[in-house]
Amino acid sequence: MSIQLSEPPAKKLKNEQRLQCEYFIEKKQRRCGMTRKNDVQYCTEHLNLLKKKLGNEKHNGKEGNRVPCPLDPKHTVWESQLQKHLKKCNKTKQIHSNDGLPYFMPNLNSESKTTIEESNGQDTILKTIETLRKIFDKEEGLEELPLVVKSNKFMEDNRFKLLSNKKHAIQQSSLIQHMIDSNMLHNNPNFIEFGCGRAEFTRYVNQVLLQDHGNSKQNLILIDRSSNRMKFDKKIIDDVKESEAYRTNKDILPEIKRVKIDIRDLKIDPLLTFPDNNHYVAISKHLCGVATDLTLRCINNSKLLNNHQGNLDGICIAMCCRHVCQADDYINHAYIENLLKADYLNNCKLDYYEFFNSLKKMCSWATCGRREGMKDDDLVNITDDVTMTLKQREELGLMARRIIDEGRKEWVLQELNDKEDSKFTVALIRYVPQDVSLENVALIVSKADRYLVDGTHFIE
Repeated sequence: MSIQLSEPPAKKLKNEQRLQCEYFIEKKQRRCGMTRKNDVQYCTEHLNLLKKKLGNEKHNGKEGNRVPCPLDPKHTVWESQLQKHLKKCNKTKQIHSNDGLPYFMPNLNSESKTTIEESNGQDTILKTIETLRKIFDKEEGLEELPLVVKSNKFMEDNRFKLLSNKKHAIQQSSLIQHMIDSNMLHNNPNFIEFGCGRAEFTRYVNQVLLQDHGNSKQNLILIDRSSNRMKFDKKIIDDVKESEAYRTNKDILPEIKRVKIDIRDLKIDPLLTFPDNNHYVAISKHLCGVATDLTLRCINNSKLLNNHQGNLDGICIAMCCRHVCQADDYINHAYIENLLKADYLNNCKLDYYEFFNSLKKMCSWATCGRREGMKDDDLVNITDDVTMTLKQREELGLMARRIIDEGRKEWVLQELNDKEDSKFTVALIRYVPQDVSLENVALIVSKADRYLVDGTHFIE
């Protein structure tokens, strides 16, 4: 939408009528709900936005310029009041909310050491496409991931009947049954859900276990960096209280620990304090971008999970959003660097950062850009001068996504199995078809040797 800042100020309205910002938010198809001054058309936030877009400074007020808050660029402040604002900004309180707590250790699970600028130039993208195709032509083990869709009977009989849109339930059902079939639940473990949001996934895992292991107690650790409304924590407790098992055994009521923290800063061991049960399974659906790498590193940094006692019974992570991965924090630099050194690439000129940052961008091609009515053979631009079919672009996106996920799988195989008593099998699977979710790849880590063939394919 084109907005002319040269228009005269809005007419002054009656005192009883609120002066509403006239900026139209196209994504939400409505006007901004904020209040404006009577001599301008827009609220201070949208004045700043429009100034950025059009380079117009005439709306600066008497207080000076509006500048983005350095702690949270989503909001702006008057430049003259910046230092005062920083002391009381809500982001300041959030940053220091975990100071001094035993599970808070800044950047424990992060490897960010550089400030390399992302290089997604058109030439780099084209070189990455050429390199990626050669890798898939020559490397073994990068064939299409197996589609292994499972269904849990309890979920089918109960949750499916209540929903008109069953896509989330189908995903939850398949992931839960994968955990059951891989034997990672046989010790009645406690659960750690990373990036839990409202903890919906944990709730349905707990419901299934109430049916299968009704007399056991599963404690829950819920990790998320955001505040969430309509959480399922209370519903989890209510589910247990309403169960048949609770009527005969009041001790099965779970202890729930919800922790608001960035996984980057999480030292998980101080939270693993359940004396009656020392078995754990890590779960997540969907774990976004770099959060998957931070989670795997968090587990590996744990002396209680990654030990000879075998306290970790399994991992089930449905991954998503590789386009927001971070090159420094990616879990397996060595895997990608070794690919780039392959003889068949004839001294590839791409370095790790150029290749990885191009992969990130290409990952979005697997899930974005197919508008309603588009066909596989429709031509789309990948650079200003290069086109390919929509189908070809999506295939390249899946290839880029596969490289990132394969590196994660190889890292888990190596790191979690470096203990004498650790014998984990690791697999990447498509747990639902694409028409249910385009983000349909899960990382399954279990001790069930019979469940895997050649490190990739499942025995049915």
